[in-house]
Amino acid sequence: MKTADTNSLRPRKMPRQARSEATVAAIYEATIQVLLTQGLRRLTTTRVAERAGVSVGTLYQYFPNKHALLYSLLEHHLNDVATKVESACRDCRGRNLNGVTASIVHAYMSAKTDRTQCNGVGWPYRQSHQLGHHRCVGQCP
Repeated sequence: MKTADTNSLRPRKMPRQARSEATVAAIYEATIQVLLTQGLRRLTTTRVAERAGVSVGTLYQYFPNKHALLYSLLEHHLNDVATKVESACRDCRGRNLNGVTASIVHAYMSAKTDRTQCNGVGWPYRQSHQLGHHRCVGQCP
């Protein structure tokens, strides 16, 4: 199977203002919706842009291709999970081990089940893996 050049998986630019952050969030949401309703094989940047209500040119300002979009979506998801678990850890200072464990497990499970139809460890990764890419987002420079 082929592996992707890590440069082709990087977003072109990161959103800096609230409006561009909202645009990227809409693109992520549209990507999930297209994957859930039409599947990976029918996922295209045109379909995602249409579903997000943006032009395909706007999508390409942020993501050079659908592979980069999928990897960025996974990275966003994993960062969200990590943020929730880290927050739970900070809130647990001074608690006993049972309390800490329960809080961390609850935070992790809550983050993983926010979107019930996407349940399962590595859902976005499995989607991108089907495209023939094997690198994890965290390993991309």
